[in-house]
Amino acid sequence: MFICYTDASVKNNKAYLAFVIVFEGKNIIRKRIVCDEFQSNIAEAMVISELLSFLSYYKIRDGLLLIDSNGVKKQLRKKSSKLHKHIPKDTYKALRSLNVRTQVIPRKFNLAHRVCYENRYFASHPISLINRKYYQKISNYTDLYLQPSVLEEYRQLYNKRYATFHEAQMKLNKKIWLADLVEDLDVVKVYQLHDKRIKVHGDTIVKISNVNYVQVGSGWGGDEKKERVNKNPRQIVRGTRRINNL
Repeated sequence: MFICYTDASVKNNKAYLAFVIVFEGKNIIRKRIVCDEFQSNIAEAMVISELLSFLSYYKIRDGLLLIDSNGVKKQLRKKSSKLHKHIPKDTYKALRSLNVRTQVIPRKFNLAHRVCYENRYFASHPISLINRKYYQKISNYTDLYLQPSVLEEYRQLYNKRYATFHEAQMKLNKKIWLADLVEDLDVVKVYQLHDKRIKVHGDTIVKISNVNYVQVGSGWGGDEKKERVNKNPRQIVRGTRRINNL
C-alpha cells in the first residue's frame, strides 16, 4: 500500500494545504496548495478533498491516509450535508472506493505538517516514473497497518531515532514477510526474526519486543525472499546470515 499524510494551516485568511504520498518503492509526491479560507477545520477537510482528486485522476488506489485530527475524521464520515461548497459530502465514501483507509496519528509524526508551514519548494518524483507493480507481484508480501505506539518501539529497538511512521510500517512489513510465524492464535499472530518478535492483531502491527535468544532457523529461511526485495528492484543482492542483516 502507499502511505499518505495530509495537513493544513490557516494564517491571515489564507489556508495552506499539503499532502505527502510515499509509495512502496519509496518514491514520494509532495504537494502544497494555497487558497482563501479562514477556518482550520474546513482547510483540513479541503486538503483531503484535493488528495482524493489527485488519487482519482491518476487512478491510484490501495493505501493509508494519515491525519492528525479526530475531528476531521468524524466530519468526513457525516452524511447529512456538505462541509464546504468545494468539498463533496461523499469524500469518505470516495476514499473507501479507492481502498484508502484513514488513521489518526500524533501531529509530531505528520510529514505534511512541515510542507504546509514552510514556504519553499519541495521536490517530488515524477508520477510517470512510479512503478507499484514490483511489490504487488511478490508472493505473500505482507501489507499490515501500524499502531502509532509501535513507532516509538521501532525507533528504540532498532536504533532508528528519526524513523518516520511510513518507514517503520514498511520496514516491519518486510521483516514479517522474512520472519518465522512462532505463535498463531487466530486473530493474534507473533513473528520472530532473529532476536525480535513482532505481534500482529488482525491487520495491524501492535507490538515489538526483544527476546534474549535467537530461535534456530529464525530469519535464515528469508534469504531467498530477501534476494527479491531490496532498495533497487533491478539489482539482486544475496542476503547474508548475520543477525544484523536488516
